[in-house]
Amino acid sequence: MLGNLYRNETLVQMETYETEPAKVEELVSQVRSKWALLREKGHAGDYPVEVLRSARNGGSVVKVVEVFRWRSVQDKVNASTDADYRALTDRISALTVNKTIEEYTQAVRGFNTNFPGIGGVELLKGVCSCLLTVDGIVENYQMSVKNGVVLMHRSPQMDLDGDGKNEMYLKILMHGGEIIQAGLGPIRVEQNFNVPNDGIVKSNGGENDFPGTAIWRVGWRIKTAMGPVLTDPDTPLIFGPAKVEHYPPVGTHFHSPTGPVALIHEETGNRVGTLTPGELTAFDIVVTKDDEIYADVLNTPPSDIFEILEEWNQRTRGGEDVEPVLASD
Repeated sequence: MLGNLYRNETLVQMETYETEPAKVEELVSQVRSKWALLREKGHAGDYPVEVLRSARNGGSVVKVVEVFRWRSVQDKVNASTDADYRALTDRISALTVNKTIEEYTQAVRGFNTNFPGIGGVELLKGVCSCLLTVDGIVENYQMSVKNGVVLMHRSPQMDLDGDGKNEMYLKILMHGGEIIQAGLGPIRVEQNFNVPNDGIVKSNGGENDFPGTAIWRVGWRIKTAMGPVLTDPDTPLIFGPAKVEHYPPVGTHFHSPTGPVALIHEETGNRVGTLTPGELTAFDIVVTKDDEIYADVLNTPPSDIFEILEEWNQRTRGGEDVEPVLASD
């Protein structure tokens, strides 16, 4: 059962307008302007807006449907008293013969029965935490990286290791985020492209693919005022294993059992501190797209990913022994 099924409680708004065919282009233009105005004033959420229009089909009216998300309940209230917004909605009303407004709560997209039969790419928003020590500057700083995004490719449903249980290999194409720390200034955490950044979801067996067990391994390059530093390239940062009930794994907390790893100054090669990875969590789906062709380079996992999953499953009893590392909000 998907534990966190709903998001954006009553913030998704759908408005349906009916207009005469001669006015439909102007109506679409005004609806687009409405959303742009809400974004400029900070009232509309950062989700892509949908503006749809029906075909005429010989009828006397054409429908235009607008779907967007308010940033908050208070923003919805504030917009209703905004003079520019009210003027724009008046212009829209003058172009319509009928209008309905409905509010919805958004359900998380994804798969929760079987792994998808076709590969694809997901762009997710997320957050990761760690304890950061830079010698002489900061010690065990509880760092929580903001503006986090991850772009990753999922392989289609396959039994990759021939054991009768399906898997999805997950290749991370890009991930990163930022934070500002008093001693180090602006910090950019991003992917070290010189080491593996990937993961796997393996079915636990049974009638369906879910639930499964997932694990990630990554390496980081951290841009700081003292220059870029790397997490030890010979020690991957492991997140998981964790039980997953759905994919993309929005809301699943991947705690790290890795422990402290050395931080290496990229330019000098000197050890300058340690980083203890804490938790990795995706909290939203920005976009998901299925593949158009099957590409071996994206869908073929390295053999050691199965070894990593098995090793950490045994060391942590399937993730039960992983203690979370706390980080600041």
